[in-house]
Amino acid sequence: MNIAGLRGMGSRFFRYVRDPHVALWRKLAGVLAVVYFLSPVDALPDFMPVLGWLDDLGVLSAAAFFMVREVQRHQVVLSGDDAQAGVPSPARKTI
Repeated sequence: MNIAGLRGMGSRFFRYVRDPHVALWRKLAGVLAVVYFLSPVDALPDFMPVLGWLDDLGVLSAAAFFMVREVQRHQVVLSGDDAQAGVPSPARKTI
């Protein structure tokens, strides 16, 4: 992903977070993953050199995957709402 793609994803993410129709738990998924990463209480403690780090990495990557998918789904829903209102939506790449 290039810089323009990251900037576009960032603006879509902030639009997603500010949307009052999105459930609070969906918005907090990424924040809770970071809290888990920083927390000294883990499912596998960090003093176990590799397994403790893989545990944290797994939680962060799952949360990042979830948030990217949610933001993309939110974008598709918004573009569908615009199309119903008669506003043409720009062409978007869907995955």
